[in-house]
Amino acid sequence: MNDTVSSKRWFYGIVCVVLGTILFAAKGIVIKLAYAEGITASPLLMLRMVFALPFYLAIAIWVNLKQPASLTRAQHLKIIGLGVLSYGVSSLFDFMGLQYISAGLERVILYVYPTLVLLMLTFWKKQLITARDKMALGIAYAGMLLVFAQDIRLSSDWHTTLLGSIYVLIATVTFALFVVLAGDTIPKVGATRFTAYAMLSACTGVIVFCLLKDGAGAVKQTQQVYLLTMVLAFFCTVIPSFLMNRGIAIVGSGKTAMMGSFGPVITLFLGAWLLQEELTLIQLVGAGLVIGGVTLTGRQNS
Repeated sequence: MNDTVSSKRWFYGIVCVVLGTILFAAKGIVIKLAYAEGITASPLLMLRMVFALPFYLAIAIWVNLKQPASLTRAQHLKIIGLGVLSYGVSSLFDFMGLQYISAGLERVILYVYPTLVLLMLTFWKKQLITARDKMALGIAYAGMLLVFAQDIRLSSDWHTTLLGSIYVLIATVTFALFVVLAGDTIPKVGATRFTAYAMLSACTGVIVFCLLKDGAGAVKQTQQVYLLTMVLAFFCTVIPSFLMNRGIAIVGSGKTAMMGSFGPVITLFLGAWLLQEELTLIQLVGAGLVIGGVTLTGRQNS
């Protein structure tokens, strides 16, 4: 009986990870569809945060009512800073990059963040990098460069592809930095509480920044943009963030990372289907190399 319950729980965890990965992979597609309606990066990010904020506020209130916790001033400041860094700064550069490159290339670049985490830990905390790690890094970056080179070949303006790739790479570096810095804080605060507080900080920071940059008139968009932004906020932000957290709690972070490794391939196929982005064998091979390198890193360090 216990084995049956355990199997059902394990299956539930796998379903959470798979669904969360699919929804996260669709994020770039929804953003590109919104751009096609005429909106630009910062107003879209602001509207995403406006629609997502009530959900995270409700979750933060629920967590506090269920299990009150007194955080130190230092913990509050660190959560605010990490939230703004990851969900604010990183998201802004990601959105800016998607104005210039394909959704498939964006997802491939973002997916190398675990290798950046490994490099940061190696140079920052003096962790040993093994020969297997070095091989994994080489495979992952070779795959990323292969997809990038293919997008350059398919693009009519290689300058914009390079600019967009740089923006997304900055987003990837800042997210990797967030993972390294948040590693000690999340276990102490709790994953759900940390996510809710960090997202509230990010939402507030992004909304204030975009209002100062673009003015209140930036929120006036078409009905189609509002619909796409609500999909982006709810189905590609709120729901997958908690699905992945739930999956991690059941199957563990290492297995979650490996099961979520098909994300870039999903984005490539969704981009070809919904955005008419060209899908080539070279892109699939490049995505496969990135997935293989990241998976090898995860197995070595899980």
